[in-house]
Amino acid sequence: MRYLVLALATVAALLPGPASAAPAAAAADPAARTTTCATTASSGIRPVGARFDVLGREFRVVRVRRTASGAIGTPPVTKAGKKMVGWDRQVRPGAGVGSVILDAHTWPDGSALGNSLLRTLRAGHTFSLRAADGRTVCYRVHARRSYPAARVPRAKAFRDWGSEQAVIVVCSGRRLGPGKWTRRTVWYAVPLAVVPR
Repeated sequence: MRYLVLALATVAALLPGPASAAPAAAAADPAARTTTCATTASSGIRPVGARFDVLGREFRVVRVRRTASGAIGTPPVTKAGKKMVGWDRQVRPGAGVGSVILDAHTWPDGSALGNSLLRTLRAGHTFSLRAADGRTVCYRVHARRSYPAARVPRAKAFRDWGSEQAVIVVCSGRRLGPGKWTRRTVWYAVPLAVVPR
């Protein structure tokens, strides 16, 4: 994927589509039962790092801007950018309301963060978002869905109302050209309770 922003340019017109997931497999995954994730933030944070327990490391989080058409931005299309997490700053992690929208690049050579997430991240796995002051918000993935590129359910995934959730969006399926893939994979996650420090 070269530009997820191009791939998500039709987000305003997205309709619900079929879903596929394999949560049962995650239950047997040892990584789903072992976590270093702990929520320590009791209010909204501005994330600078994202740690995926299944990958065993933290990745830089960068704020991304929406385009004039409302499409979600992406990290830079650079060697460094392919290992970054994009954060749509309209909803802060830990605020308690709406969708914390995250994205990552998928590259045709399989070397980007999005590729790693497609290979490993399943229901039951945890990840955390960290602020510069060390406060974190931890999430547990409860569903992984695959949608046709133009049929991601906008009202479900990209909402600013209701209880807080985190959603991660990456391009998937077949690559048609730069920034053009046939599908989007979306992970839905719920925040875990605050652990006193």
